[in-house]
Amino acid sequence: MKIIDAFWEKRNLGVSCTEIMIEKDDHVSCVDKISSTLEASDYLVVKVPIGRFDINESLTQNGFVFVEGSINFHLNVKDAILSPLQQRLNNVVTYSEMTESDLIQLFNEIEAGMFKTDRILLDSCFTEKQAATRYVNWIKDEIGKAAQVYKIVYKEDSIGFFAFKKVGDDVYYPFLAGLYEKFANSGLGFATLRKPIEESIKRGGRMISTYVSTNNHPVLRAHTQQGFSINELQYVFVKHTK
Repeated sequence: MKIIDAFWEKRNLGVSCTEIMIEKDDHVSCVDKISSTLEASDYLVVKVPIGRFDINESLTQNGFVFVEGSINFHLNVKDAILSPLQQRLNNVVTYSEMTESDLIQLFNEIEAGMFKTDRILLDSCFTEKQAATRYVNWIKDEIGKAAQVYKIVYKEDSIGFFAFKKVGDDVYYPFLAGLYEKFANSGLGFATLRKPIEESIKRGGRMISTYVSTNNHPVLRAHTQQGFSINELQYVFVKHTK
């Protein structure tokens, strides 16, 4: 079991937060340790590997609530797939690194409720403003650590974005992406996956690793359609102690 002081959530959400990573060989008694020693945190997040019904059951008995599955997808970029229609559209979709004005547009879109399936937004203990602030701060923090944020452009309109960083030898992580509200039903959502693939290829990357919530069915479907495969799945439980 790994215990992480998610101190950044105090700034983002106004609560103290502890994240716990359950490992596949941990004994079910670890849940008792979580409940007895971490009550000082306002918000607990526990991630459980698949196949541990005993831990899932014990967490539920101790007041934790299941909120989502977190899927880690991998893609060997040489195996990426586009349908013929997507290929035609992709040929006229471009991307470039954001300017300061582009970032302002992005943050405005996020604050307007861009990420509707986010577990923070869906949680009645938090507000839409808190959920948006969390995303904006995350992007700003990652830019400070040398990540890049790109705008996606179709017919001179900025339609969405992706945020991108390197996480290992030849491995890249598009840690956040999405379409702007005006283009949510445009059929161009595939570009938020395809353009990070192209950036990875441009940098000589071999693999993309990314995470998707099971609450976001359209994005899950888009990943599988473009050739991503499931590498790992975790169940996420939360508890508000205050």
